Amino acid sequence: MKSLLREEIKKKRLLLPENEVKAKSIKIVKKLWEIIPKEAEIFMFYAPFKKEVDLLPFARKLLSIGKRVVFPRVSEKDIIPLEIFSLKDLSPGYLSILEPPLEYSRVIKKIDVVFVPGIVFDLHCFRIGYGGGFYDRFLAKQKVRTKIGICFDFQIVERVPHDPFDIPMDVVVSEKREIRRNEWS
Repeated sequence: MKSLLREEIKKKRLLLPENEVKAKSIKIVKKLWEIIPKEAEIFMFYAPFKKEVDLLPFARKLLSIGKRVVFPRVSEKDIIPLEIFSLKDLSPGYLSILEPPLEYSRVIKKIDVVFVPGIVFDLHCFRIGYGGGFYDRFLAKQKVRTKIGICFDFQIVERVPHDPFDIPMDVVVSEKREIRRNEWS
């Protein structure tokens, strides 16, 4: 069931025209400005992959106002959260996804807000990713105050199958709505 849903939504997302990805990403960034905790200082982003929502302009803006920005670096089966000081610090890594260099980036132990990509999210804020379990393992051991799932609205379904080790988001944000976990749980 998970794999069928994953493949169906992944194909649909890949068919999105680039201009639609950009327009919807801009709408999502505007929503994020409204909902992120004002006292948050450290934000973990992801580099968009295969037409995921593009939050890079948001990361650039947060850097410009003095917030700390972190990106994941994949090491075997784990995510290492590394601080960057400019988006120019990112270079192609695992699956050619942009990530920080290990050599001069600082590992961050406590993160205020993590923006989590996914292929499918549900009304209870559970997600289906690419199937590697990277984010579930990371979120299970990392100190994170707020987990925000990021997707396009067609990626939200009523319910996704989930396992005990799957970590729900606190909020899921699309270009049309935001879903808070405590509203449904």
